[in-house]
Amino acid sequence: MKITLKQLTIFKAIHSNGQISKAAQMLHMSVPAVSMALKELESSLGTRLFERSSNGLTINDNGEVILPYANEMLSKGTQLEQMFAERNAVGGTIKVGSSKTAGNYILSRKIPQFKKLHPLVDIKLVINNSLTIEKMVSEKELDLGFVDAKPGLNNLQYEQWIKDKICLVTSCDNPIINENITAEVLSEQLWILDETMSVSRLRNTQLLKSARINIQHELSMNTMGAIKRAIGTGIGVSVLPYLAVKEEIKRGEIVELQLANWDFQRKYWSTYRNEEPLTALLEEFIRFCNQ
Repeated sequence: MKITLKQLTIFKAIHSNGQISKAAQMLHMSVPAVSMALKELESSLGTRLFERSSNGLTINDNGEVILPYANEMLSKGTQLEQMFAERNAVGGTIKVGSSKTAGNYILSRKIPQFKKLHPLVDIKLVINNSLTIEKMVSEKELDLGFVDAKPGLNNLQYEQWIKDKICLVTSCDNPIINENITAEVLSEQLWILDETMSVSRLRNTQLLKSARINIQHELSMNTMGAIKRAIGTGIGVSVLPYLAVKEEIKRGEIVELQLANWDFQRKYWSTYRNEEPLTALLEEFIRFCNQ
């Protein structure tokens, strides 16, 4: 039996894309080459790893068994590359995951700055909800995560990263900004909130209830960009992290509403696997992000 990292890379690409043609496009390979590599891997293992259908390929039980091993072997290969890259210069590859707020409003700016200082470093940023990022770090699909909830998985180490305040906001064109802001006044507004069943939505709803704000009219949207554009029409209010709105507040486009006894913060955490020592490259990246 001979299994190569190239075969495992192709296996992962097919799993992610569900089609050989899309995997080939992602890897900049020909479709026949990707198809042949999959056949060779399945032949070496003596089993099929995907179920074929008219819609593409779906990983089967055998593939699910192999997946964590593939993640680990590819992770070890990346670590080996980094080890030798670090002997000569700060270089290598970092796979970073982040929750939406931290990814869109902090890391999207930090990463280009880090790249400018260390041009030999390649960084991939994945933005998703905190639970997904935590799982991907745990399963070795990511090297490092930045999340807005303390990780709960036993194989993860976590460190507090930053704090942010939670704001009640609306447009500068909303007539409510000229009123005395009370829980009763806010309860009558149209609330534009994060998508239903998201962790952020559940936490924000709890904060609003604790402030005696009873939402009667609401809209749900799945990105903060959409929420900000919606309240920018002068209709509706929302509850958002300060990180997501500070630029608009500085420009006078969005107004932070002041409500008595509203003083809530959110903590963000960095997380990584506790069974593996951090590479020098990851330690340098974390130090940079903490600045």
